[in-house]
Amino acid sequence: MKRILLLTVSDMRFQFQHGFYYAYLFMTIIYVGMLKYVPDDFLDIVTIVVVFSDPSFLGAFFVGGIVLLEKSQGVYDALFVTPLSVGEFLISKVLSLSFISLVSSGAILLMVHSTFDVIPFVVGILLSSIVFTLIGLLLAVRVNTVNQFLLTSPLVLMVFFVPVVGLFEWWDSYFFKWLPSYAGLLLMEGTFQELKIWEFILAVFILLLWAVGLYLWAKRDFHKYILAKAGDEK
Repeated sequence: MKRILLLTVSDMRFQFQHGFYYAYLFMTIIYVGMLKYVPDDFLDIVTIVVVFSDPSFLGAFFVGGIVLLEKSQGVYDALFVTPLSVGEFLISKVLSLSFISLVSSGAILLMVHSTFDVIPFVVGILLSSIVFTLIGLLLAVRVNTVNQFLLTSPLVLMVFFVPVVGLFEWWDSYFFKWLPSYAGLLLMEGTFQELKIWEFILAVFILLLWAVGLYLWAKRDFHKYILAKAGDEK
């Protein structure tokens, strides 16, 4: 536990030094400025989409950038010979990015809305951040350059963002309900309107199910695409 905490702090320092916090600050200012001009009738639904996109879309892209940057700096060559486990490494990445996502999304919400339900907001942001950070990491370990990541990641992420159309009642499908994005959006809706208890439990269950599955997948792929290659090179 102590090792995870120290690594998480180290990750946060690395992210700050390489400008990721400034990028989040910039996006937060842009989002707040944009929401200030949204009519009251549409403010809740637009806020849901904006706040949800912060830990998901941005989180996936930022973890991709971090992984590729660390690969280029040879960080994983050193990791290969330390007692640090892959699980601890993944958890520290998830924790550090979930923290900044929660702070950024919370700032957006506080600057635009005066009343909201904290519990579904915090749960939705944290679990969505975990899921999409792991998705971004899974995509990043498979590529070697930022250009490759920028070409492939939007194609995958677009699939997960399809449930957003359901908010505007353009299209709905039973399939949506099993995507982590649907569960995350449902919890974001609960920030402004009361959720039934079974809806809250189902959303949390779906996000946890995805988080565990993606975590196990990420552990396997990190061994396959990062550590195994480092070992071969040695």
